[in-house]
Amino acid sequence: MPYVLEEMTWPDVEDALDDSRLVVVPTASIEQHGPHLPLAVDTIRANVLGRRIADRLDCFVAPTVRPGRSDHHMAFPGTITLRPETFRGVLRDYAASLADHGFEHVAYFTSHGGNTDLLDDAVPDIAADVGVNAFVAGTRDGITGTRERAMASFDVPPAEAGAHAGAAETAFIMQTDPELVQDTTDTTGFLGEFTGKDIAAGIDTLAPNGVLGDPERASVEQGETIIRETADYLADEIRAELGVTA
Repeated sequence: MPYVLEEMTWPDVEDALDDSRLVVVPTASIEQHGPHLPLAVDTIRANVLGRRIADRLDCFVAPTVRPGRSDHHMAFPGTITLRPETFRGVLRDYAASLADHGFEHVAYFTSHGGNTDLLDDAVPDIAADVGVNAFVAGTRDGITGTRERAMASFDVPPAEAGAHAGAAETAFIMQTDPELVQDTTDTTGFLGEFTGKDIAAGIDTLAPNGVLGDPERASVEQGETIIRETADYLADEIRAELGVTA
């Protein structure tokens, strides 16, 4: 079962520490996700995946860290972005607080690609500074590959599954929060190839509507498959880091 930190009392946390000293820390963002999805998409995804992972590992899940680093979405109203030093500081303070209470392993993961480089850069320093086994679970390529394989099982190619607000993310929110998904008609965005430099220049330079992919290809069934397989992937990555088997 997952121990959801923000829903527990302090005596409950104290008692549960006898069962697990591992805590999963999701990180996410508050940023545009096209004309059909809410700004909270990555936060919703992180919340859901964090609980699914903790359920698989019988460990704790901390409140999702958000906003994140979203400079490349700032052309779209509502997006909030943190400075790198602010984001790093929050990550460190999470680890320091948790370590002070007796947690020994802090597994960060991100549902937002814009956080990846900052996490990879900051977490080793946090581990050394705080004196806790802090690490990043999974990789950008691993998470993307898992999502693309899940969508391919429904005959949706990578370009349509999309890197941002396409069929894959739309399917995820259709499964978890369908009331937040608006009409996807005519929401198809950029379907070509792009580089990290293109993204850094701003999503709006590729897609005026903020979409990389084709939301019209999304379905509820795809969403559950993505959630299950992504949670499995990240849980396995954490097990590997800790040297344990399922």
